[in-house]
Amino acid sequence: MLRLGLTGGIGAGKSTVAETLTELGAVVIDADRIAREVVEPGTEGLADVVAAFGEDVLDADGALDRPALGRIVFGDDAKRQKLNGILHPRIGARTAEIAAEAADDAVIVHDVPLLVENGMGAAFALVVVVDAPVDVRVARLVDTRGMTVEDARARMAAQADDEARRAAADVWLENAGAAGALREQVERLWHERLVPFAANIEQGRAVPAPTEIVAPADDRALVGRRLAARLAAAGGERVRRVELVGPGAIPDLPAPDVVDLLVEAARPDDDLAEAFLAAGFPRTGPGRHGSADPARPARVLVLNGKKRREAKQAQAIVDARERARRDPDRVAADPDAVRAEVALP
Repeated sequence: MLRLGLTGGIGAGKSTVAETLTELGAVVIDADRIAREVVEPGTEGLADVVAAFGEDVLDADGALDRPALGRIVFGDDAKRQKLNGILHPRIGARTAEIAAEAADDAVIVHDVPLLVENGMGAAFALVVVVDAPVDVRVARLVDTRGMTVEDARARMAAQADDEARRAAADVWLENAGAAGALREQVERLWHERLVPFAANIEQGRAVPAPTEIVAPADDRALVGRRLAARLAAAGGERVRRVELVGPGAIPDLPAPDVVDLLVEAARPDDDLAEAFLAAGFPRTGPGRHGSADPARPARVLVLNGKKRREAKQAQAIVDARERARRDPDRVAADPDAVRAEVALP
């Protein structure tokens, strides 16, 4: 089962992507829709909201008056946390119910408008961001939602900027072209990456790591940080640290296009291996994992931080990386030697 997060700024075209993925066979879980469901009239969620914030949060029909509730919690962290304490467990439980009904090889799409703003990227094996130029988004909001230009720009300014979204995105879908172009991008993504990714997770299969030495990509370190964050999130308290290591961790060093990661864990057991598999990193051998993502090969070495020998080995790997980073002249003069020194054992 592949879990991916889908997000994008208002007016960018996220709904079109979600609809296309649904048509292709994905299970789309709409976070906003679930948030409305858990506080519908007659639900325990709505009763708890009323108990916490009073009858003034209801409209004349007894439904939740969202603008009224918003005025109460806006700018008040304590009240907003109280509201989140009511909503989030219910949203999480309903999300889990929907996901549990899906097939083992399903592609689960979590449609989360504020994924970037809430720092949720590490919770998913892949993050897809749809975007469009500001002027295009403004025009859409004016034409399709009846907003004024000022209101549209204000809504956009309150969301994450392009830099933050690009940092979170494994896949960037540009929605500025002709009608249908976005759907074509989604269809290619589905067939070439998402379906194989989900099948690899279901079968516990990692993609081969390339060996050809290439010039470093501009986003090499950023990609490594995203994968490291996923392993840390999947492992939870069992993971002491995740480090980007290997030749790809050395600035300006040509290297194979593979992400090498070191995990120092307190309990590197089968449960941890299963958690890594769910995050997109199947086990390839004792203490070894790879990537199930056909577009992003990775190698993961897991060491037991409670064993002195393995803890020393982990530190030696990190120390080798740091020595190479401190000596860019040697990186340039003798790249073969540096690659050998920092390679995963």
